[in-house]
Amino acid sequence: MRRFLFTAALLTTSVGLAESSSAGAALLDVFPASKAPTFYALPSEFVVSRQFRPGTSRSQWAAGVDERAVFHAYLTHKSTAERSWELRLGKGGQLYSIASSFGEAMPPQSAVAPFVDEVWQMVAINSDLLDRMPELGKSRIREESNSYIHQSGMYVGKPQTYSPKLPFYAPLLATREDAAARSYAVMNWGQVPTASIHRGDVLFTTQFRDLGAGVIEISYLCFNFGDFPLNGLNTPWGGVRTSVFPELVLSQPDGGYRFRTPFSIAERGTYGDIAKTGGWAAATQNAANPAAFALGLVFGRDLHWPEQEKLKRAQTPGFQHSATVYGAGDARHGPRDYTVMDVSSRVTILPGESFFRRIFIVLGTLQEVAEAGRKLEPFTVYHLLDFTESNTPVLPLYLQPMDQGQNVPSLDAPAPAAKPIGQLYARPVKHAKPLFLLQAAATGRYHLSTDPALLNRKEPFANPYPVGHPKHAAFTNRVQYVNYEGRAKSVSLLGYVMPREKADPTKHRYATLSSIPAFADLFQAGESLSAEALLIRTSNQPESPPP
Repeated sequence: MRRFLFTAALLTTSVGLAESSSAGAALLDVFPASKAPTFYALPSEFVVSRQFRPGTSRSQWAAGVDERAVFHAYLTHKSTAERSWELRLGKGGQLYSIASSFGEAMPPQSAVAPFVDEVWQMVAINSDLLDRMPELGKSRIREESNSYIHQSGMYVGKPQTYSPKLPFYAPLLATREDAAARSYAVMNWGQVPTASIHRGDVLFTTQFRDLGAGVIEISYLCFNFGDFPLNGLNTPWGGVRTSVFPELVLSQPDGGYRFRTPFSIAERGTYGDIAKTGGWAAATQNAANPAAFALGLVFGRDLHWPEQEKLKRAQTPGFQHSATVYGAGDARHGPRDYTVMDVSSRVTILPGESFFRRIFIVLGTLQEVAEAGRKLEPFTVYHLLDFTESNTPVLPLYLQPMDQGQNVPSLDAPAPAAKPIGQLYARPVKHAKPLFLLQAAATGRYHLSTDPALLNRKEPFANPYPVGHPKHAAFTNRVQYVNYEGRAKSVSLLGYVMPREKADPTKHRYATLSSIPAFADLFQAGESLSAEALLIRTSNQPESPPP
């Protein structure tokens, strides 16, 4: 059975997610088939539930942290013959709870970042955009220049002029349950965690798959639909509750492992090239006891760019390539009950590109984790995905009558004989733009755009640097993006359209969005491309380029 869902609530207090047909399931069919082994020798079942169960959690969160604000789904491995486990996913696509025989593996959270930092998630960044203020400490950045993009959401109550007072999690655009594959996938629009002058134009897609025997395969996709390159991607950023798993081990190239618990994630030498490891690490109750409970992270070790790819991209402005690294930080001597386990891919993802990563989490004894790590390491994956117009399926798009006399594009046919008004790409074709349907909270009316922040507030930003200062120009005529206020009641992803300058009219037939009345009536460019500059497929037969 497959279930698909593609309308998202922006605030934890706003309208909930609505079920849809399976017509748009292809939006989440983006991951290459996995070659990893499965471990289904003992009977078990994988169960997905989106019904929150108050009062039944074994997890204890910090004072003032309410799990109901973040909860999206339970993913449960049930078995009477082997260890059961439960993952809890948040509205931002983050993995915020891992519970099994050892109790709750995830940290108790903090009131200013509940389920935003201390979770398993993707984090993208262009570090060149950060405004560092050395006078306040070498690691201090101006939060209004924040260029980290979190899969999870935004901080609460940060000391900024614009900061959410309630949890705001990255809008959930799509989910899919595949019972036969024992998998569950989510897609989110990433958010800069503070109200920044930089946009979070990234789509994060994550798929969790139960392979049995405590092994969970996690597939990540980061699609950069913005205007600037990303030069770093955490896949994943995560960690554990230090009081549950106080020690760390790191695998070695000879197949063994050694105790490794640094004091701080920022300490010199904390990060290391994964090629110099055995491809996995683990947090454990006792590094000297193979029978101690452990949580393993299998990230692989042969993940460098191919030489031909490096040569091809080396001329790109801002291009960088360095080894993927693993880093860990122990919090036993600090106020946070949190040990970081971070895998950082230090590589450029250009505008219009998609980056794919596959890892594994293993729950079991330290010995079981070590054995699984050695078996699974060859099946980790790391590379760009090149979706093209020729190898990507298309989705027919129909018109649905809505309130206030609006006819709204939809992936669902209003009647069996309904004719589509066009076709959208189901996957993020290189250089494509995601097409969003947004409903305004104040009026209930729908708008169409490739700018998901179209309806949100933008506040003028006061340049902190005087004329003549080297940084003045970079902060002139800028705005801060205030996305958390709920001005959009819902955000839906319909599919992907091609910029006119990137499409191939010799192979496919197109129409501009502006030439189709249903699109022209609803479309607003915002800070993205105009309807005249965007093309929708009309058939598979080529014709002359649109006028």
